[in-house]
Amino acid sequence: MVKKTTKHSNTWLLLLSCAMFLLASCATTMSRENAVEERAKARWETLLAGDLDGAYEFLSPGFRSSVSSLQYQRSLLLKRIRWDDAQVIESECEETTCIVRISLDYTLHGALPGVSSFSGTQKYEESWLLVNGSWYFVPEK
Repeated sequence: MVKKTTKHSNTWLLLLSCAMFLLASCATTMSRENAVEERAKARWETLLAGDLDGAYEFLSPGFRSSVSSLQYQRSLLLKRIRWDDAQVIESECEETTCIVRISLDYTLHGALPGVSSFSGTQKYEESWLLVNGSWYFVPEK
């Protein structure tokens, strides 16, 4: 009887260990997705508040090495679009990259002859990159 109990105990411990490993794997993935979604949300809150200098800090180091803060701000200010709201929908992550899906409410000014502005909502995908433990937005060129 002692051997049976030990055998069942070993089986139970093995199953418990596997379950803990799987939970730890899920927790790592979820924390990665949660972290990048929080960064994306913070970036959009910064943009919506009009803090373009602050928004520049969310850009990847590689992008910032080739585009100055002033150049970035100027490119945003020259657009005829105004973002009114942004909601993070979901993200899909791999080890060091994530795609974050955003729902954007916007107003487009002077886009059509005779129409002063047009408002709408669009789903948008952003690329994010993990660099030295922090997530950064990688804009399309």
